[in-house]
Order: sequence, then C-alpha cells, then structure tokens
Amino acid sequence: MGNGNSGALSESNARGGDAPARLGAGLSASAEQLRFVGVGVAAGLLVALAAYGFNRAQMVAAVPAWVPFVAGLLGGAYVHVLSRDLGESVRAFLVAFVFSTALYVVAALAPLWLLSYDPVARDLLIQSILREEVARLVFASLVPQLFVGYLSAVVVDGTFRP
Repeated sequence: MGNGNSGALSESNARGGDAPARLGAGLSASAEQLRFVGVGVAAGLLVALAAYGFNRAQMVAAVPAWVPFVAGLLGGAYVHVLSRDLGESVRAFLVAFVFSTALYVVAALAPLWLLSYDPVARDLLIQSILREEVARLVFASLVPQLFVGYLSAVVVDGTFRP
C-alpha cells in the first residue's frame, strides 16, 4: 500500500512540480510560431520577387517570361511542402500572402521616394501606380501564383498521402 507520501507528491506536482514540462510546451509553441512565420516570410519573399519580375519583363529581359511565373508557383507550393501539417500550412500561407503583397506594393512604390519627384507629382503617381499594381497583383501575378501553387500542393498531398 502507500506510505502516506503519495498525497504530498501529487500536491507538489499540482503546485508547479511540472514547471519544466510547461516551460517546454511554451518553448515549443513559440518555436512553432517562429517556424510558420519563417516559412511564410521566405515563401512570400520568393513569390513577391517572382511576381515583380513577371510584371516587369523589361527588367529581366534575358530570362524567359515563364521562369518568374513558375518560380512564383513553386513559392506557393513551398508553403505547404515546408509545413508540418495543414494547420501550420494555412497559417504560413496567410503570412506569405500578407508579406508578399506588402513587399510587392513597397517595391512598386519605392522609386517614388528613391528618385527626386516633386511632392505633388508623387501624390498623383502614387494613385496611378497603386491602381495599376493592385490590378496586376490580383489578376496577373502574385495572387494566382501563390494560390495556384499552394492549392496544387495541398491537393497533391491530400491525394497521395496515406
């Protein structure tokens, strides 16, 4: 039978004797957050650069137009491939979508501040560039590349995973 110390042992565990286990759980939760944010930022960077290169074919004239588009598709697929499960994949996809969209818009607007434009001309150009770039972003490059690449990877993984 028991010697009377089993109640003291369970009371010790209830008061914090399992603190190292809770600390490990806290570290793993932050490591998982860092992991999906890292995957999302890396894939978002790849997709934003690919979309920008696809929309600015004159800037990369030596490269065929399909190469940046395929790179963007692969960036979307990498989001799912580099994630551990579907939940992490969805979170990483959302990070990639937000990061790539912001990076693309910043890259499109950066010349307005890097070059010496008159403030009035800059204000007019910002509106014009935003209209054009948002249309390109949604219909031509970033969003289709990211979504098609990601959803293709999810479908292939769901089809062939046992």
